[in-house]
Amino acid sequence: MLYGVLLAGGSSERFGEDKYLWRVEGRPLISIAASAVRDISDKVYLLVRDRERGSQLLKELSPHIDGFIIDDFSINCSGPLRGILTALIHAEADEYVIVPGDMPWIDQESLGRLIDICRSLNVDCGSVIWGNGALSSTIQYLTKNARRYLDVVAKLRGIYGRATDTLRSCNRILLAHVKNVVNDPKNFIGVNFREELVNPQVPPIDGVVKDNVRIEHPIPYFIDAITAENSQKIDEALRIYRFEAEEYLSLNIYHLALHTLIDVKRCLNREDVEIDGSIQKCVNELRWNKVKRYIPR
Repeated sequence: MLYGVLLAGGSSERFGEDKYLWRVEGRPLISIAASAVRDISDKVYLLVRDRERGSQLLKELSPHIDGFIIDDFSINCSGPLRGILTALIHAEADEYVIVPGDMPWIDQESLGRLIDICRSLNVDCGSVIWGNGALSSTIQYLTKNARRYLDVVAKLRGIYGRATDTLRSCNRILLAHVKNVVNDPKNFIGVNFREELVNPQVPPIDGVVKDNVRIEHPIPYFIDAITAENSQKIDEALRIYRFEAEEYLSLNIYHLALHTLIDVKRCLNREDVEIDGSIQKCVNELRWNKVKRYIPR
C-alpha cells in the first residue's frame, strides 16, 4: 500500500497567519495538496503537532484525509525530519509519498510521475532536483526499505537533523530532475511568505544538473558517519563525511553537499580554508534569487 503523508506541523510564523487554512481560490491551501495526494494514495494522513490541530484540519479536509498522526516528540530531532520519521515509524506501509501541506500548485500528475520514475528504477527513496543542484527535499518518495536505518537517525541525529537525512540514510537514492516530472515548475514549490502566492520563488530548471541522478551504496556513508560521530570517533566520522561530500560535489548535488559539509565543519570544530571554500561554493550555486538568498534546509 502507498500512504500519502501531508506535513502540517509548522506554525506559519513567516506567513503571518495560518497558511494551511489560507484561502486560495475559495479553498484552504492545504486542500490542494490533500487532493493531489488523495488521487495517488491508498490512504492519506496529516502529520500535525497535536490532537487539537489534527481535528481542526480534518474537518476542513474531509473526505480527502483518512486521519492524522501526531508528531512524536520522543524522536531526538525537530522540524520536517521529525515529522517524516514519525510517519514512517508509526504508519507502516509498503510505500510513502511525503508532501508539505503548503504547496498551492501541486498536482496529481507530477507526483505520479515522481513515484513512477522511482518505482521503475527500484530505489528506496526519491526526491526532486533542480538545475542548480537544489532539492525540493520535503517532497519524498520512500519505500519500506527506507525504514532500515530510521532508528539510527531518530536516536542519534538530534538538533543537527534535516529533512535530507532520510535521503542520505538510504541505500538507493533517485533525485528526479524537475523537468522530468512537472507540468509547470511551480508544481513543486511551497510558500513561506504570503507574497509568494503571487510571486513564487522558483529555482532554475536549467543548470549544472541536466537529468535524473541515481546513487547507490551497500551501506550509506551517512549512517556510518553519524554512528562514528556519536561514538566519539571523530576522525573516522570526519573521513566518512568528507567522502560523502566529495561524491555529492562531483555530481553537482549542492543541496546535499552543503548539508554534509556542515557536518564536516562541526566535526572539525575549527577553521578550515578548503571546507569553508566548498561551503561557500555550495551557497553561491544555490543562491538563485538576487532579492532573497535561498539556502535550502
